[in-house]
Amino acid sequence: MSPKAPNPKPRGDREDYIMSPVHQVSGSTIAPRLRRAVRSAALSSAGLTLCASNASAVTTLTVDLSATIGPAKHVASGSLYGVTETLPADVNGLIAPLRPRMFTNPAVAGSGKQQPVGGAIAVATRIAPTGGTVTLRLADWLPGWPYTFTNMTDWLDKVTQTYTSKQASGVTNYYGYEIWNEPDGTWTNSMAFTEFWKQTYVKIRALDPTAKIIGPSISYFSSSYLNTFLTYAKVNNCVPDIVAWHELSGGNFTSNYATYRALETQLGIGPLPISINEYSGPDHIDDEGQPGASAPLIAKFERFKVDSACLTFWDVSHPGRLGSLMASNTATNGGWWFYKWYGEMDGNMVTTTPPSPNTPAALDGFANLDASGAKATVLFGGVNDGTIQVVVKGIQAASFFGSNVRAVVEHSPFVNRTTVVTATDSLSTANLAVSNDQISVTVSGANNNDGYRLSLTPVSGGGGGTSSTGGASATGGTRTTGGTSSAGGSKATGGNAGTGGLVAVGGGSASGGSTATGGRVSTGGVTAAGASATAGGSLNAGGSAANGGQSGVGGAGARGGGLTFASGGLGGASATNNAGNATGVVNGDASSDAGGCSCSVPGNPPTSKLTILLGTLGLLLTRARKRRAPPQNQGTPKPPH
Repeated sequence: MSPKAPNPKPRGDREDYIMSPVHQVSGSTIAPRLRRAVRSAALSSAGLTLCASNASAVTTLTVDLSATIGPAKHVASGSLYGVTETLPADVNGLIAPLRPRMFTNPAVAGSGKQQPVGGAIAVATRIAPTGGTVTLRLADWLPGWPYTFTNMTDWLDKVTQTYTSKQASGVTNYYGYEIWNEPDGTWTNSMAFTEFWKQTYVKIRALDPTAKIIGPSISYFSSSYLNTFLTYAKVNNCVPDIVAWHELSGGNFTSNYATYRALETQLGIGPLPISINEYSGPDHIDDEGQPGASAPLIAKFERFKVDSACLTFWDVSHPGRLGSLMASNTATNGGWWFYKWYGEMDGNMVTTTPPSPNTPAALDGFANLDASGAKATVLFGGVNDGTIQVVVKGIQAASFFGSNVRAVVEHSPFVNRTTVVTATDSLSTANLAVSNDQISVTVSGANNNDGYRLSLTPVSGGGGGTSSTGGASATGGTRTTGGTSSAGGSKATGGNAGTGGLVAVGGGSASGGSTATGGRVSTGGVTAAGASATAGGSLNAGGSAANGGQSGVGGAGARGGGLTFASGGLGGASATNNAGNATGVVNGDASSDAGGCSCSVPGNPPTSKLTILLGTLGLLLTRARKRRAPPQNQGTPKPPH
């Protein structure tokens, strides 16, 4: 990518929600009275269903657990120059959890080379225990941009030296040789690139017959370029083992993939494995590692069985930060946690259908079904309308779920790449009855930058995503813009408060409405079955009644908003309150958006008078904010490297 990355843009505003008294009027004289009114109303009216909502449309992602794509390989978990000889220093703690598929590194690094650090041989040795592989980028032998190629004799000698070092390294975790990088902009020699490619290909085959050869690694998808290149390669017996190009500027990968496969059919080659060995959103350095920008790309790479993909290197001053997943050389940002969730996917990837498959930055997600672990997870993010509905069908394909599932929704906040995030938020938990072989979960108040995870486990299992991503590590809330305080919890901006959060009243999930009495207590709050409160957790009309049960009361919103869990008919799935504030965010300006949460149980309509009362009270607390506009293409970037 270009040596100079564009300047970061300011972070967009967030959505607010109806019925979020703590966020809206914290510390006012209205909030206590409203909380008492809501509590009284909720406890006196079994069957009440409340949903935090706004006027925007719902963006729906559909998951089919019965339609398998293939084994989970974490194909997009690598990065370009994201690991060096020394960084990240903690291989086990920072690299291994991502379960990296492949990193791209210079064949040789140092003085007089393209990159001063990050030599592939040393990196392959460092990451071998993680199961990750390394691509040897041969072009990085050369300095300058475009590369300062000399002659074939010198070049083929460099190829031989690379092979010799590879063989002497004592490790075998090499993905392949990338012959050149972005020849559409960096090949300036009078020799035709195709002739150069052929001679290099023949040399590698002679030296290392079983190694994979990767290319042409053009800077963006071009059907005409690939047509010319592959036509020549077929005639001259030098077709790459892995075809590669870059996705850097918001291209339509869905269309690009279909066009490429059609080209293969036309030429009578392939299907070849595909490597997108540099990818990011159209805002380049601002999008690099951002969950909301990465999720739609990863989803498509998984959907179309891309063999490998690497995050870009727009932050050229900081190699060794895993493609901007690190806020510093030692601290993680919100992107790292999202990719850690990705690394936790096991079993098989299953199909997902986004609302706009041909819109590159629009909401999308990817999912897995792990039979041995008895769970399923969905990771999602991208440009949305503020309310995201995830419909999971094909539940019967996983017999271990039975007729009820536990649904946990978590949130990975992202302010920018340099904002440290030490843990993720648990937004809500509910036990849902399966109806028509599916369940539905709605996240309201969602934004375009952050990442979200839905984890499904059997109700009897009790596990499944409550926080394998670092747990409730915040001790009484986190720092947010404005310092909103939470009743019963911690004060967001350094304020004093109790360490227990607010115990959920009711909200237990059971047929007949057993009441949770607080559940497991942590310093960040209280988690009960079907009712969760963390630091910052305030009283909100968030719980809905199980069939015959009591309404749960609770639910301070976090960024990521309120949640609606919908199941099909059996009662007993009660709401939980959202996690308060973005857990573990420091050095940032994350806002604390609050939202209610409810568990929608068809057949139990809300009491009309109470609905009117709560709606009226909610209007006192509603205010509008601008949403972050979808990222705009900023024009053609300089040739990446």
